[in-house]
Amino acid sequence: MAMLFMVFIDYFHYAHIFPAKKVPVYGFCLSILFLALERSLLYLARYIRHRNNFGLPSVLVIGDNETARLLVRDIERPSSSYRLQGVVGDGRLKWTTYKTFDEAVANFLPNIIIQVTTATKPKVDNKILAFAQKHYIDFKFVPSDINGLSDHVEMELFMGDIPMMSVEPTRLVGWGRFSKRAFDIFASLFGLIILSPILLIIYIIQKILEPKAPATFHQTRLTRGNHQFQLYKFRTIRMKYNGLTPEQAFKKMGQPELVKQYRNNGDFLDNDPRMTPIGRQLRRLSLDELPQLFNVLKGDISLVGPRALIPQELNQYEKKHVILNVKSGITGLAQISGRRDLPWEQRRKLDIYYVQHWSFKLDIEILFKTVWQVFTSRGAV
Repeated sequence: MAMLFMVFIDYFHYAHIFPAKKVPVYGFCLSILFLALERSLLYLARYIRHRNNFGLPSVLVIGDNETARLLVRDIERPSSSYRLQGVVGDGRLKWTTYKTFDEAVANFLPNIIIQVTTATKPKVDNKILAFAQKHYIDFKFVPSDINGLSDHVEMELFMGDIPMMSVEPTRLVGWGRFSKRAFDIFASLFGLIILSPILLIIYIIQKILEPKAPATFHQTRLTRGNHQFQLYKFRTIRMKYNGLTPEQAFKKMGQPELVKQYRNNGDFLDNDPRMTPIGRQLRRLSLDELPQLFNVLKGDISLVGPRALIPQELNQYEKKHVILNVKSGITGLAQISGRRDLPWEQRRKLDIYYVQHWSFKLDIEILFKTVWQVFTSRGAV
């Protein structure tokens, strides 16, 4: 439209209005103007249409449980593109308008019929389905366990002719997984090159302070598919407690009461007696996490993902299989959401949310927030 507009004006005008070298600039500016105008008109038309219920498809909901209530709420929103004709149910809930299906369709046929599973009708009602097919009405069915499914649900034809619902445990599939891995390789390699002086300095300091002790720390953690791998970190714990779980370490030092305080405080103690002096500073600046870039480059973990936990910790979680549908990460939603202040269970719920709602945009947002928290030393443990 922008280019046609410029050609039209220039054709009927005696002098040249748009210099050849500046045509792309004028075209770009005019395209933005036309796009804004077009969208404004479309939004206005939609607003008028919704306000006057003009041409909106009517929806009849069968069922009056909690799922139906959420459905009705969404349909009745001002931004909805549908109009509620009524709800068929036993009258227990306030939004029920019809007691029987026959009563609901006696005087007016809806454009869409949605049957929501209830305890009395757990399957598709063949009578309602036949009625919808006979009168060319769209029929939709909400299964009873829909709330337990992943958000990534698609319909497909299995073997070419059998319709089947496909439920992916995560959105991180196909090209999404490929692009995430490509980004991990590039970013981790770039990070290792840029941060190599810092890695070397920390290693040297560790060896000077404790010549006989290893500067790095290896521990078995879990990642995608319940796969075990060796996680790399700079050692921050005194050698006699190195490799022990918090419960084992505090018991060994004769202070088992600190375990409860440690867990209730988001796996953190202000003056953790297990830490070395330099280890405390490394954790405060999150520098102990830098060797994990080697794990990312190897493909053990990703830059962003659920926290890589030891098997003893994650095996006690009932929904660990949901978390392990993607690779673990150096940082994640729990780390940028106030890890210290969140209980263990809440952090795992954030991990599950990430798995089921993954997007490349979400990864970038988490990375930027992580960098900000590292610079402000906020949430470091």
